[in-house]
Amino acid sequence: MALRRSLPCSNNATLPGTDRAAEPDRSDLPPELICANSNRSITMAQRQSLPCSKKVTLPDTDGAEEPDWSDLPLELVCVITQKIADISDFVRFGVVCKRWRCAVRASDLSPQLPWIMHEYDKYKEGNCRRFYSLLTRKTCTVNIPHSGDTSLVGSTNNYLLTRNWQTHECSLFNPLTKEELSLPPTPPEITFPSWVPTGPSFDPSSMYVVISRSRNLYFTPLYVCRPGDHEWIKIRDPYTPLIEGKFKNSGYTFYDGKCYASDLKTRSTKVIDLATSTVLHVVPRPEPSSTGFYVYLVVSFGRILRVCQYGKYSSKKNCLFRIYQLETGDRDGNQKEPCWTEIDSINNQFLFLHDRHGSAFRAEDFPGFEGNSIYFSKSNFMGKTFQLFSYDIKEKKIEELPGPVNLSHHWFLPSLC
Repeated sequence: MALRRSLPCSNNATLPGTDRAAEPDRSDLPPELICANSNRSITMAQRQSLPCSKKVTLPDTDGAEEPDWSDLPLELVCVITQKIADISDFVRFGVVCKRWRCAVRASDLSPQLPWIMHEYDKYKEGNCRRFYSLLTRKTCTVNIPHSGDTSLVGSTNNYLLTRNWQTHECSLFNPLTKEELSLPPTPPEITFPSWVPTGPSFDPSSMYVVISRSRNLYFTPLYVCRPGDHEWIKIRDPYTPLIEGKFKNSGYTFYDGKCYASDLKTRSTKVIDLATSTVLHVVPRPEPSSTGFYVYLVVSFGRILRVCQYGKYSSKKNCLFRIYQLETGDRDGNQKEPCWTEIDSINNQFLFLHDRHGSAFRAEDFPGFEGNSIYFSKSNFMGKTFQLFSYDIKEKKIEELPGPVNLSHHWFLPSLC
């Protein structure tokens, strides 16, 4: 019956039945059926020469008009926005119509992975910078409107840290929302300020901004402030004998108002109260006495991890990681002197390590990224550019990731807040 309804109406056509009947006049069949039911192919000229017959137009099987997507219930629109992984798609979704834009909230944006800035960018024009998205593995171009006297010196969380070389004024700049937070001018001894990430907090009121690096190549003081402060506070304890250059391998991280810093000479970790600039604890190194490893301190969902990378930093094959967790209490919950305990798994989490600093993420939030893994960068040429790799903690295997090989040490977590 399906074939019978699809045939054209013709006074001469005879449909085959159950009884033996005369061969139907195939000249009345449409060209599509002729091609489908014949072993011979026909030319375009032959097809055009076929007789035209009156065809029956069947009604639309859908029987409904195109729906007006702008009338979706706002509750459903909110659910959809929470399922969008990429921040670029999130923004595009919000500009479809006014109704959707009203429903989209920046707080609904899913957790994001870092954007890493390109170092040597021959495509750079004016104030534009190119960033590589670890999530989509695509490159985005972002406009950063700053004058020629202002340069990018680092980043912290979802902000880039800029400094005016004439006035020494600093500011935090969100390259996506264009929000700018003013900071005090840098102290005179800070000739080349270097950023230090301050943990997972995205609230500017609770965010510490820390800079380092001075004329003294061996001892690098740290200066701390918050957005809105009028001056930088120097951490009085000279705990960071940090050698510049390729041996710059001490790790820092900040969490819950405290600074955790790995001393290059002793490899111990000092816990410093940022409010009082006093040393609370000195945690001995957990590794056996050896050299040739790099220390990362990472905040991982309330835990402090010490990640040691062994092997030549420029080697793509010779690489091994050991992970330690900072313990501050016993099994009964009683407080004790902090110490490092080695762990062999971080379960469903993965770490991102880049330029001596890192962040932790849940693999369930990022399809395609494996838990119990480390995604990290390795320098290519004289430590100027970086390339991305992954490390399987259980199998102890390293794999080179596709992507650009000219990444810089500047990276931030994209945010619309």
